[in-house]
Amino acid sequence: MEKGFGLRHLIGIAAAALLSFSLSFDDYIITNFNSGTVVTFPMYVWGAAQRGIPPQVNAFATLFFMATVTLVALGALLQRRRATLKP
Repeated sequence: MEKGFGLRHLIGIAAAALLSFSLSFDDYIITNFNSGTVVTFPMYVWGAAQRGIPPQVNAFATLFFMATVTLVALGALLQRRRATLKP
């Protein structure tokens, strides 16, 4: 088992960044073509980014980020607890 932070970790991070960018871009494109006259959340964020992002979008992003971090931390805690309980 290799110790430390190596090239394969950087490749994995770069791949994840490219995948997240392409999925986000795809979400915007699909929403833009299918929304019609309805303003969906991705279209609202895009328009807000053109004019300046309002505090409501930042608050929503912060809540979403904190919920994600909480779920990941809870999953890690439960996994560690299960590993220590096994004989």
